Amino acid sequence: MARSAALLLLLVTTLAHAAGDPPAPMPQAPEMRVGVFELPPYAMRSGSGDWSGVAVTLFREVAERMQLRHRLVPFASMAEALQAMEQGQLDLIAVGLDPTPDRERFMNFTHAFEQSGTGAAVRMDRRPSFVGLWGQVVRSHLPLLLGMTLAIMLAMAAAVGLVERRRNPASFGGNAIRTVGESVWWSVTTMTTVGYGDRVPVTPLGRFLGGAWMLIGFALMTILGGVIASELTVARFHPAIRSISQLQGARCAAAMDSAAMENATSEGLAPRAYPALNDALQALNLGQVDAVLGDLNALRWTLREHVFSDLAVLPQPLVVEFVCLGLRTDLPDPIRDALNYWILQVSESARWQAYRRSVTGDTP
Repeated sequence: MARSAALLLLLVTTLAHAAGDPPAPMPQAPEMRVGVFELPPYAMRSGSGDWSGVAVTLFREVAERMQLRHRLVPFASMAEALQAMEQGQLDLIAVGLDPTPDRERFMNFTHAFEQSGTGAAVRMDRRPSFVGLWGQVVRSHLPLLLGMTLAIMLAMAAAVGLVERRRNPASFGGNAIRTVGESVWWSVTTMTTVGYGDRVPVTPLGRFLGGAWMLIGFALMTILGGVIASELTVARFHPAIRSISQLQGARCAAAMDSAAMENATSEGLAPRAYPALNDALQALNLGQVDAVLGDLNALRWTLREHVFSDLAVLPQPLVVEFVCLGLRTDLPDPIRDALNYWILQVSESARWQAYRRSVTGDTP
């Protein structure tokens, strides 16, 4: 009770000065015990022991505005920090947490300062089957482009055949079937830039059409080559699991005691539990599991900062969530209101958003 009363006195002084200068420090107020553990990009510990990250930096900014004395208490894992909060050993957890029904039993949450969710990291398929390659080609614009090229080629063959048939019987003469055959042969060799020279237009209009077809055919072949190379590359590096719906029946993994583990269970999945997100991603990289479920921002940051070149994050989340700081349940409501006020003030500022983008690498 004495601790809560001191914090409440600090709150009253803070709010009284909210519109003016910051209140003077209050030595009699107890330090807030603030739990932290490594969960990039929300909380990261450097080699020198300093803490940074989106959530840690946000709390420090809020604490400075409130003149709130605090002490960071590091933990080896999320599970240990949550256990300490449940046992009343912490006042706040300065790491991005997703509110879940299980956590609501023993802690409260601040206003959300980040939107995220439970996403999935999957392996890229570097040995696609012929069926997979064919499916990628069929889904692309390549069939339409091939059809247009064939139609233009036949149209040019017909035009040159009609123009050259009477004036150039050696190359395009004979009956209708022979004329069509010779014209198509000339059109194909011209488009592919082979140009055997066995069929050559001699009339002015025929040569004009032939020259135009050379330029158009060269452009079409260049475009076709680029599209084919692009589609085959996409097929080669396409994820083996392409959507959240394919996670059913797949070997999934998640960090133990994480919101992703709880969300996956509620969605009917049964992920394997790993001590930390990095451990699960390493298992995915080695092919021991098919997908790793975790916080979207944490997954994207980890894959960007670490050497997991064969992994990718699916664009759609399994569950959309909001990220908050955790509070002990008996923290007085006025104090929680003050924290929420300053969290909104700081997180909506341009300076904070610039810092956030520099850490997460994306936009809000």
